[in-house]
Formats: sequence, C-alpha cells, structure tokens
Amino acid sequence: MHTVLFFISALLSFAVTSAATASDAAAKSPPREFTDCADCPPMVVVPAGKFMMGLAPEKEPVGHSSRALGGSSPLHEVTFAKPFAMGKYPVTVAQFRKFAEETGYQPPDSCYNQHMIDGHMIYENARGYSWRSPGYPQDDRHPVVCVTWEDAAAYAMWLSKKTGHQYSLPNEAQYEYAARGGTTTLYFWGDKFDATACLYSNQPDFAQGRAMGPDAPMGPEYRFQCDDGHGYTSPVGSYRPNPFGLYDMQGNIWEFTADCLNPNYNGAPADGSTWLTGDCDANASRGGSYGNASWTAYVAIRAPRDRDFNGHSWGFRVVRND
Repeated sequence: MHTVLFFISALLSFAVTSAATASDAAAKSPPREFTDCADCPPMVVVPAGKFMMGLAPEKEPVGHSSRALGGSSPLHEVTFAKPFAMGKYPVTVAQFRKFAEETGYQPPDSCYNQHMIDGHMIYENARGYSWRSPGYPQDDRHPVVCVTWEDAAAYAMWLSKKTGHQYSLPNEAQYEYAARGGTTTLYFWGDKFDATACLYSNQPDFAQGRAMGPDAPMGPEYRFQCDDGHGYTSPVGSYRPNPFGLYDMQGNIWEFTADCLNPNYNGAPADGSTWLTGDCDANASRGGSYGNASWTAYVAIRAPRDRDFNGHSWGFRVVRND
C-alpha cells in the first residue's frame, strides 16, 4: 500500500512539475508577430489577461503632479478577455510618409517646439516645423512626431481600409497593459531610479540635457544619471524590448490614445474597452518622452492634450482589434 501511495504521489509531483515547466516555457516563448502589408507596421500579439491599472498616489514619484498631468488613480483591475495586436514600435517617419503619399493627406505645417529666443528656451507652436522637419535630425526609422490626434486617427483609418482589418489608436488600458508586459513596477524594467533606464528606453538623460543647451538642469530630479547618446528621438527599436516584445513603450515619444479624456479613473471601463465619455475633444497621451523631466517616466503616467495638438515629442502607434 505504501508503495502504491508513493508511486501516485510521485506521478502527481511529476505532473505538477511538468505543467509548471510547460507554463514557464510558454511564458518565455517569442511573441507572435505579423505584418498585414509591406508598408504596414509590424504587430505583436498581446495575450489575454488582467492587470491592475494605474498607480496609488503614495507610489507616485517625487515631483509628480496629478493635477497637471492627469490622475493615475484609483488603482483598478482591468481584464482583457481576448488577445489584441499592438504595434511593435511607434509609427515611423517612413510609414507615415507612405500614408501621406497614397492619400494626399496634409498635416499642419506648424508644431509645438522648443527653441531659443533672446537667450531663453521657449516652447510654442511655430510655423516651419512639421512631421517632415520637427526641428532636429530624423531619418525613416525614427518615430513620426509633430502630428495631431486627428492625423494619427486618419492613419489608422487608412490602414483599416488598406488591409480590411480593424486598426485604431490603442486605448489607455491597452497601452498600459501592453507597456507593463506583466510587470507591476514603476518601469517595466524595475523600480530603481537609476542608469538602467538608458538600457530600456530613450529617457531624459545627460544626452538630452546637452541637446537642451549649457544651462539645462542635469540633476536626478530632471535627468536619469546616464547617457544613451540620443539627445532627441531615437530610431525605433534602439533599446531592449519589454516582456511582451514591444519597444519604446516608455520613453522616446508621448503616444496618443483613443479614449475621451477623464481627469482620473473613476468610472473607467473594467473590460479593456475604449472610454467614450468625458472630454471627447481631448485625450491622454501615454509613455513619456525623451524630453520631459525624469519623474514623468513611470509606466502609469498620463498627459492630457487636445486632439488638435501636435508637438515635437508626440506621436503614436496602432492596435489591431480583430
């Protein structure tokens, strides 16, 4: 009898161990990627699942102002019953150019940009800056910037017509779930405010400080204390991916989302759907950018912007929902 019980126990132990090993192997398997056309953005399938969205106020980094940037609370659970596909990278200059050439689309010929006037750094909407010339060097592999929410939505509509699939901007829940990649930390690479940031994302750092000029603050309250060599945007995919195989989800550029703007998450959908009530002339941008203070880099950060705003560190990526 003891021999039989030992044998059954050993079988159960082996089954549990085998199941855990299979689960671990699945978790470490490469993400499934696809592209719907030669000029379409590469997409990564994001698995179904649930996560805690937002950030408790006591966890916000020092210097953060919920009133100024958009509240990331209350912390709440969101469930995605089905997978969806997220752009592996932000939409690039080359991809947006293809859209503009095929459709004749003409975005605004001005853009919010930082530039020197009488020895002072001014941030204003200035003519002569555009997605073709944002005020700093870019090539085809850089994320497109100086586009509005409307420009981004028009691009997604064009992709939908071109491919026969349902492309759109990601909503806030999709963006944060994908950006976290299963993690629960301030940054998808951990909680530490240190030079690790330069391995995973294009953040405000010494390179960005140098690009701002000799009077730019360089302390840790403004800059990660590292140097990634990129003073402005970096080519997409220049850093390590997050656990879902997505790049540039934190840093590089702010990215537009699909939801109407709400000041916090009171009443937010719990099923991962797009929030269609609130201020529908504005939206929250996600991800942070190379050009902000270092305390804005955390994964739950939100920045409200009107839908006709375009800036030299604002762009977008797309999702496919079918």
